[in-house]
Amino acid sequence: DAIHTVKPYYGLGANTALEDVSELADSLESTSTLKDAVQLFSDKRAGEANALVTISRNMDRPGKLGTAAFIVPLILDGIFHQLAPALFAPSMFAMFQKEGVTFRGMQFRKRADRFVQLGILGSLFYCMFAGAKALVSLVARRLGTHEGVVGAAAVASAALVSFVKKALAKKSAAASRSTR
Repeated sequence: DAIHTVKPYYGLGANTALEDVSELADSLESTSTLKDAVQLFSDKRAGEANALVTISRNMDRPGKLGTAAFIVPLILDGIFHQLAPALFAPSMFAMFQKEGVTFRGMQFRKRADRFVQLGILGSLFYCMFAGAKALVSLVARRLGTHEGVVGAAAVASAALVSFVKKALAKKSAAASRSTR
């Protein structure tokens, strides 16, 4: 467990230690000296141990940003895996339970998934922005006014709608409390 400094609630330290014991036994059997066995074992397991520690640390950062860095990938993985399971792997936690998947393999797969997910989301946001900009330009041309005026009016309208919705929700909640 000392080599795999993972959080205890992931349940991976002891399991990985058992894998290490198996690999060490194989290394001892396949070499003639202890030095060679230790070197072979280190060569085989160092990458896996490093990947596991990196995965663990990346999943458990402190603060609000750390919480977001933990939750957002879980949400993205859930959405994308559900939409295209042949293209996107499940979340890290689901991958931990898959037999035959290495930590380095998981790390590589999740990096590739994240790259594609961010590309898709970036493209989607760009298209939404470009569509909104085109709509503002169209409305401005039809009204014969400047795009900045239409854009400001659209933002002000959205803010007003949001304010009114919140006020109505508060009023409704207060009314339901007073009728009890």
